[in-house]
Amino acid sequence: MKANGSSSGSSSSSPGVDIESRDAIDISNETFVERNFSEGEVAYCRKAADPQASFAGKWSAKEAVFKSLKVESRGAGAGMREIEIGNDENGAPTVTLHGEAKAAAEKAGVKGTTVSISHSDAQVIAVAISTF
Repeated sequence: MKANGSSSGSSSSSPGVDIESRDAIDISNETFVERNFSEGEVAYCRKAADPQASFAGKWSAKEAVFKSLKVESRGAGAGMREIEIGNDENGAPTVTLHGEAKAAAEKAGVKGTTVSISHSDAQVIAVAISTF
């Protein structure tokens, strides 16, 4: 844990983990892709050397981030597009929340979320840590 500069305050963190079959995401289903991925995510994944692995990795990261936020689910089809997995200048994944996901995270006291993604030929895994 990182000290925050005062002796009375402390921060906590919450992990989220998701493992998916690399082929679990049907990237030929344009409706699914449009509903669940931002334009930037789609552009990034379509240009990747392995678009299937890239989409599956971003999906798994979205799931891990959601779990780490400790917010109530709205059920199947809830705004996964509102959890955007971008990439920084070094290619490392970044998390940006939008809309209801952002509002719920702010209400829960989330200060920030980081995520890591890895994949093999068969599976992808993502680990997210939200700090409160």
